[in-house]
Amino acid sequence: MAGKLLDTLLAHARSRRVSAIYLGTTDKFLAAHRFYEKRNFKEVQKAELPASLPVMVVDSKSYVLRGP
Repeated sequence: MAGKLLDTLLAHARSRRVSAIYLGTTDKFLAAHRFYEKRNFKEVQKAELPASLPVMVVDSKSYVLRGP
């Protein structure tokens, strides 16, 4: 179910020519890390995030998928 939802999001992003998708999570959500990494999201450091990106206080780990 989550994979299908993400596939729908990525198809929509491609149709809108979105250049990158960023997401945040916590260190504790190991299953989420595996889910994102299997789908080619790459971990990025906070310093690499766009300044305009809202980051939640609980986000301790960030990912990006470029050219979805």
